Amino acid sequence: MTGPESRTVAGSRVVETAHSAEVSGARLHYWTAGAPDRPGIALTHGAGADHRMFDPQIPALVEAGFRTLRWDVRYHGASASGTGRFRTVYAADDLAALLDAAGMARPLVLLGQSMGGNISQEYLRRRADDVTALVVIGSTSSTLPITRRERRALALSRALMRLVPYRRLTRSMALASAVDAGARTYLRETFAANGRRAFLTTWDGMTRAIDPSPGYRVEKPELLICGEHDGTGNIRSAMERWSERDPHSEFHVIPGAGHVANLDRPDEVNRLTVAFLKA
Repeated sequence: MTGPESRTVAGSRVVETAHSAEVSGARLHYWTAGAPDRPGIALTHGAGADHRMFDPQIPALVEAGFRTLRWDVRYHGASASGTGRFRTVYAADDLAALLDAAGMARPLVLLGQSMGGNISQEYLRRRADDVTALVVIGSTSSTLPITRRERRALALSRALMRLVPYRRLTRSMALASAVDAGARTYLRETFAANGRRAFLTTWDGMTRAIDPSPGYRVEKPELLICGEHDGTGNIRSAMERWSERDPHSEFHVIPGAGHVANLDRPDEVNRLTVAFLKA
């Protein structure tokens, strides 16, 4: 592990400390903020993005009395990996290792956007006693059944993603994911920085994350958030079914927001999240 470096989170007085650790053939980078004795919350970003997608959330969570940990998933941002393969279950193990390295007390809250929601679900399934609550933004349940048509579409997407020129793909993904112009710019730049190979490796693993488990229920409190204009697949209907399945779930649609609701409408997402966690 390297020595920590401190910085202020953009637009706030919150001080965040940067760290890195060697985990299963990868050097993973993560950032912590808030007092060590505060309840913890771990934030995991979506595919093609990085830890910066939670810049608007960190000050609100720290000021609400939480200790935060956000990280760059392997193949994203500053986190390099030589393993050549991605699976959400491996990423959940990575998160567990970083929580140990950071000395984050458990149980804690998991917050994930898109792919980060799937990684958080994998962590919860295998380490339920570590988790007090789950907050998910723009993601589908990994354990609900899907149709044959949906399964074929996932398999087909792996081939189609390889055929589309990456620059065109990054533009279309940014347009489908965000309403806010600044959020679209951030996504285009981050997709480009992560690169085609890393994205395709991640996408391959993401399309294989579905593990239908008919009897499974999430028994922890859940906050499920979806942008009104989410243009990425069937996210809204899938999240509605997810919320109907689980007994302690809240589902909210954020007006004027897309797939990255936490960037399109950060104040509303922060308000809902802090109110949910304090309750």
